[in-house]
Amino acid sequence: MKKFFYFIPLLMACLSTFTACSDDDDPDVYRKFEPTASSGAYVINQGNFYSKISSSIGYLDYGNGTLTDSVFVAQNGILPGNTLQDAVIHGDYFFAIAYESNVMFITDKNTLKLQKMIPTRAPRDLVAEDGYVYISNYGGYVTRFNARTMTLLDSLQVGPNPEEMALANGYLYVTISDGMNYSNGYANGKKVAKVNLASWKVEKYIDVEVNPTLITADAEGNVFVISMGNYADILSTVQKIDANDKVTVLGNATMMAVSGTTLYTIYSYTNWSTYETVNTYYNYNTQTGAVVKSGAFDVVKYPNGISIDPVTKHLFVTADPAGDYGANYKGAGTVSELDTNGNLLNTYATGVHPAHLVFNVK
Repeated sequence: MKKFFYFIPLLMACLSTFTACSDDDDPDVYRKFEPTASSGAYVINQGNFYSKISSSIGYLDYGNGTLTDSVFVAQNGILPGNTLQDAVIHGDYFFAIAYESNVMFITDKNTLKLQKMIPTRAPRDLVAEDGYVYISNYGGYVTRFNARTMTLLDSLQVGPNPEEMALANGYLYVTISDGMNYSNGYANGKKVAKVNLASWKVEKYIDVEVNPTLITADAEGNVFVISMGNYADILSTVQKIDANDKVTVLGNATMMAVSGTTLYTIYSYTNWSTYETVNTYYNYNTQTGAVVKSGAFDVVKYPNGISIDPVTKHLFVTADPAGDYGANYKGAGTVSELDTNGNLLNTYATGVHPAHLVFNVK
């Protein structure tokens, strides 16, 4: 299928327009802190590249309980690229990456006013800590970005088709999926790269199940990985990597989020002979790996991901519309808000194929 690059000329024009942000940022804004209030959340909608539906960024306002889509366009007058992949707030800035458009946007975290656009090849994931933003690039690298000086530093080769990353124990953990080698059974996609942040080198590779994609960590340094399998006879699994790099398979999962000592997962399984999808949730104790709660997850039929507000601890589940294959990822998606007991509080309409939320906290 012919690719649709309507965003690229505009990107090049914007790159010549926006200059570096101030180098005078107080380094203290990048400190670790325990958030005490959250004003709302940005919703990252990936859109549908092949149907020429652009990505969008919405905003869920806790004050009035509304979700407004396309706030990035309203503020800046341009689209946020093709296939928004991830976003993170670090210091006073909001960072977002668009995979097909090969760009990282930097905006004010409160207004989304565009500050700078950084070219970066095939970005897949973002994490940030101590004034640095780390970008996984699908070509096999991880790139460091200095948020204080607003400059790209260098890239480190980690392995074929890296996906998500997590920061824990002074290391950057990177899932190596080998996703483009699916016809060969993801032959090189059975590991997590453990990058020493002090030396900026891959210290070791940790063996995990095939096609690792999602990764997160708790406050105690436990790392959790979801390997997606081969979407056929090898099912997706969630695994725990402890501080000694011991790997333990906990169960089946296709999406997850962590809060405190609880790992929240959803296992969305489709029987392709009947096209029936069954969603099950499992909550794990992150310290012991034991299941503390489980059951049928029937809040939404086509969940995409889970996000957790670090202050209210409410769960937000993004989902595609009802219908075969989520209405082919062309209709408006939803964000469902659940309380800490799993009770549905509200459902908001948002853009096409919502991926996850980024909470604006202080």
